[in-house]
Amino acid sequence: MSLTTYYPATNGLAEAFNKTIRKLLNKFVSKSQCDWDDKLGECLWAYRTTMRTPTKATPFSLVYGCEAVLSLEIQIPSLHIALTTEMTNEEKYRLRLQELEALDDKHLQAQQQIELYQARISRAFNKKVREQTFKKDDLVLAVRRTMVMTHKTKEKF
Repeated sequence: MSLTTYYPATNGLAEAFNKTIRKLLNKFVSKSQCDWDDKLGECLWAYRTTMRTPTKATPFSLVYGCEAVLSLEIQIPSLHIALTTEMTNEEKYRLRLQELEALDDKHLQAQQQIELYQARISRAFNKKVREQTFKKDDLVLAVRRTMVMTHKTKEKF
């Protein structure tokens, strides 16, 4: 039996990712919804090759250091493919090494973009929050709800 650690900060990230994949699957899957497992690969490819707003980069490029080449680009050569096919192997290796060396900078830039994005979202949220201060003897509304116990929490309490 293996134990996995529970890390609440990443739970929200997993939920956000699952919501995004669910939305993509709704667009790809037929009305009967029985072919979702066949379409999952296509949805993941679409997710990985689409630029994400927080990082201003595609997940594929952050992992591999270069953009993905679509199969259509090989059938109908794009400028990038045409230039690459005319290169010698040594030039291709040198270019790939430069891309990999630039990957650390790309990761750092993506991290900075995420921090800026989170700060922007936080400011937008905080604009809607009204700060309230209470003094001793102020009347406040206290709502008491009964605690709902599930089969997992019953053992702990």
